[in-house]
Amino acid sequence: MNKKMYYLLRKLQILSLLTICGIIGYQFMNLNSTSNAMRYQQTERFSYSLTNLAAAEASRYLAQQQNKNLQILIKDLTNDPSVRDAVIYDQFGNIIFQSEDALPLPILLNIDSSDDPRAKGVTPRIAELYKDNKKIGYIRISLEQQKLLSLISDYQKQSLSTMLLLFVLSFSAGTIIMALFFRKAEAAYYRLSAMITRLIGKNKEHTQY
Repeated sequence: MNKKMYYLLRKLQILSLLTICGIIGYQFMNLNSTSNAMRYQQTERFSYSLTNLAAAEASRYLAQQQNKNLQILIKDLTNDPSVRDAVIYDQFGNIIFQSEDALPLPILLNIDSSDDPRAKGVTPRIAELYKDNKKIGYIRISLEQQKLLSLISDYQKQSLSTMLLLFVLSFSAGTIIMALFFRKAEAAYYRLSAMITRLIGKNKEHTQY
C-alpha cells in the first residue's frame, strides 16, 4: 500500500511539474507576442507626441516670424538620433526651412518608385501649423522608425532574457533544496507510516481483548 501511494505521489509530482512548465512556456510566448504589439504602440505614441510638440513650437515661431528659432528647432530635432530630417513648409507647400540632407517627399513616399536606400526604414510624419485657427504651414519630421523599433526590441529581449535567467536560477535553487531535504522528508514519511501502522496494530489488539 505504501509503495502504491509513493508511486502515485511521484506521478502527481511529475504531472504537476510538466503542467507548470507548460504554463510558464505559454506565458513566455504570450509575453513575447504582447511585447511585439507594445513595441509598435510605443513607437506610434512617441512619433505622435514628438510631431505634435514640434508642431506647437513651429506654429508659434512661424506666426511670430521668429526665423532664428525655427532654424534652432530644426537643428534640435535632427540632433535626436531617431529623427532623419525635418522640414517646415508654408501654407502653399513651399519649403521655408529644412535640415541638411533632407529627403524629398516623393522619395520618402516612394512616388517615383526609385527605391532610394536612404528612405529605407524612414517614416514621415506631417502636422499642420495654425495661427488663430488659420493654417499657416506644415512641418514634416522623418523618423528612423526601424531604429526606434530596434532599440525597443533590444530592451525587450534583454528583459525577457533576464526573466528566463531568473526562472532557471529559481528552478535550480528549488532542485538543490529538494535534493537537500528530500531524504529527511522521506525518512520522516516512513517513520510516520510505521508509527501509524503500529498504532493501528495496537488498536486491533485492544479491540480483540
